Amino acid sequence: MLGKCARAVSLLVDYMNKTKEVKEFAEGWESRILFDLTGEEPFGIIFPSGEGSPISFVGRKLENPDVVFYSNSELFFGMLTGKIDQDEAFSNGLIDIKGSIFDSVKFRHAAEITQKEHSTLFTVLRAVSRFT
Repeated sequence: MLGKCARAVSLLVDYMNKTKEVKEFAEGWESRILFDLTGEEPFGIIFPSGEGSPISFVGRKLENPDVVFYSNSELFFGMLTGKIDQDEAFSNGLIDIKGSIFDSVKFRHAAEITQKEHSTLFTVLRAVSRFT
């Protein structure tokens, strides 16, 4: 069964695929992003390089990831829901990133575009997450 971070990232990926600006931004970019979070099974995202190919959520450990995020799942969920400032978590060493910093920054930007374009949905999800 997927943990709450995996479910949240899966939803994010669904909405990335529905967001024209993200499709344009990610076009031609190929990356395999792994989330290795204490308290959850590993999961990942694949950004394919092919035009029109959807971004994929993978509910298992990815082989040969370009970037790996390491963190506690509760902390990471707090970042996903806006309870914890992402910049502060990174600068305080609460999140560890191995691999391509370029890919991690690009993923963050794609997530920010998605959240901005679907702000009503993500605002409601942030509010509901306070009860989890």
